[in-house]
Amino acid sequence: MNTRLASSLSHYFTARWHRGPKVHIAPTARDLPVPAPEDARGLYWRGDVHLVAAQPMDSFAQALVHEAVGHHGLRQLMGSEWKHFMRHISDGIRAGEPGLQHIRRHIRRSYTDDAGRYMLTSRQEADEVAAYVAEEMVCYATGSIKPDRPLTQALQAVKGRVLREGLCLDRNVSRSELEGALFLAAKHLEGWPWLPVRHRIRRFWGTCANMLGMVDKYKPPMSMAESERLLRNEAQRIKDKEERAFLFNGIFGILCLIGLVVCAVLVLLGFGKIFFGH
Repeated sequence: MNTRLASSLSHYFTARWHRGPKVHIAPTARDLPVPAPEDARGLYWRGDVHLVAAQPMDSFAQALVHEAVGHHGLRQLMGSEWKHFMRHISDGIRAGEPGLQHIRRHIRRSYTDDAGRYMLTSRQEADEVAAYVAEEMVCYATGSIKPDRPLTQALQAVKGRVLREGLCLDRNVSRSELEGALFLAAKHLEGWPWLPVRHRIRRFWGTCANMLGMVDKYKPPMSMAESERLLRNEAQRIKDKEERAFLFNGIFGILCLIGLVVCAVLVLLGFGKIFFGH
C-alpha cells in the first residue's frame, strides 16, 4: 500500500475510537521514529502508534490492533497494574498454557538475532504475547477484535483481576482471560457507554485491587523516599487516632459526670419527698 491508502484505511479502522492513541503512518520501516528491521510493520513509541504503509492490507489491520490494542489499550485499561498483569502472563506461559506457548515460540524465533541472542526481557515477551493474541482475533473487514465468546471471556478477565489484585491470589493468566482483557481494552478505546471516563475506570480497578484493604496495605515500598513517606503517614495516622480517642474519652467522661450529677439530684429529691413529705 502507499501512504495515502494506508492513512485512509487507518482513519476507517479508528473512526469508532474515542480514546484511541494517535496513529502515524510511515512510508517504510526506515521512516519509523526509532531504528527498526526492514520487515517491521509498526511500532508503539511514547504513547503513539506508528504503522508502516508498505505492507499488505490484511497485515495492516493486524499491525494496528497489535500496537493500538495489545500495547496501548491494555496499558490504558490496567493502569498501574499492567506490570503485574504481564508477570502473570509470563507465569501462565511457564505453567504450560498451550494457547500462549505457541505464540511465545513464534516470538522467540522473531526476536532472536543472528548470533542466537534473545532480545526481549520477560515483561517485553509477555507484552508481545498479548499483542500477538490481539492479532489472532482481528476482523480484517473492520479492524476490530472478535473473541469467540466476548461476554464469557470479558467476565473471566474481570474475575481474574479481582482474584489477583483484590484477594491477593497468585493466579496465572490463561489464553481465554487474556482475550477477554484485550476485548475490554478494545472497547475502552471505543468508549462504550457502559465504560466511564478514564479516571473512573481506574477508580473501579482500584476498588477491585483494594478489596478488604489488602493490596496497598501490604505492598512493599519501592524506594527509601517512599519508605519515609509511608512512615510519616503511619505516624500521622496514629497521632490522629490518639487525638480522636482522647477527645472521645473526654466527651464521654463529661457526659458520665453530668449523668452522675443528675442521678444524685434525683436521689436527693427522692429522699426529700420521703422524709419531708414534699
